[in-house]
Amino acid sequence: MTLIGAEVLSKLNKKELRVLQGIEVGMRNSEYVEVEMIAKFAGYSVSETERWLRSCHKMDLIHRWSGHFVGYELTIHGYDALALNALYMKNEVLSIGREKGVGKESRVFYALDADQQEVVIKLHRVGYTSFQHVRKKRRYTANKRHISELYASRLSAEEEAKWLQKAIDLGLNVPKLWVVNRHILKLELIDGIDLVKLKNIPEPMETLDEIIEFIKTCWQQGGFVHGDLSEHNIIMRHSDARPVVIDFPQAVPVDEENAFELLERDILNVLTYFDRKLGIKAEYDKVLEYITEE
Repeated sequence: MTLIGAEVLSKLNKKELRVLQGIEVGMRNSEYVEVEMIAKFAGYSVSETERWLRSCHKMDLIHRWSGHFVGYELTIHGYDALALNALYMKNEVLSIGREKGVGKESRVFYALDADQQEVVIKLHRVGYTSFQHVRKKRRYTANKRHISELYASRLSAEEEAKWLQKAIDLGLNVPKLWVVNRHILKLELIDGIDLVKLKNIPEPMETLDEIIEFIKTCWQQGGFVHGDLSEHNIIMRHSDARPVVIDFPQAVPVDEENAFELLERDILNVLTYFDRKLGIKAEYDKVLEYITEE
């Protein structure tokens, strides 16, 4: 699938970007932003603002709403364009390549940075159904009266970045995090293969032990649980055949109400996979006790 926000950047002029930024600012307080507010932020006349709004609308960067007033909101493509433009302007990303994968609440693309190094950019996508769940359940959105899906995606990215950085500080085997802008993370590209795609592992017992140690370190020293750990979120690195854990948006602190339940699920997911796929058996109760013991 194409990334519309990236494709239109070469077509957007500074005034159109300014108008998009005006809508973004206005959406902090309301779902739809009136033309007069956008014009005031951008510093243009209402008629000129309407001109740039029409061109942005044609590119599917904004949505026009008509009720008791006419208002505008950013589409996900418009939000992508603003975030990617910021990354381009800061020389964090020079070009976007093909799509690497699609998750439950994200899209991941290959990219090149200013050093011609291949990296990945992860765009958080909190859609309508997951957005309803996020708004009710997640700590960082539960107490906010007005929150758009775009802002929820931004908060989701910031939450993932927080726990990923915590894991990095603990010296755990996770991707490097370079920058966060709005709902986009620029991450290290891990040269490896997803654990779920492997038919065999050279040292399966050592790999399982390392994953268990990862869970324990997060719980005991980091004060959090991954919350979505399985064979789908572990990459076996080619260079040293070690497991690298990815995808942290579901992570929660250990004092969260459902943290222990998530811990149990993470452990069960890992042990079930190693038993079913590789014939490596480990007693769940003993592993749980080992991870949680003081």
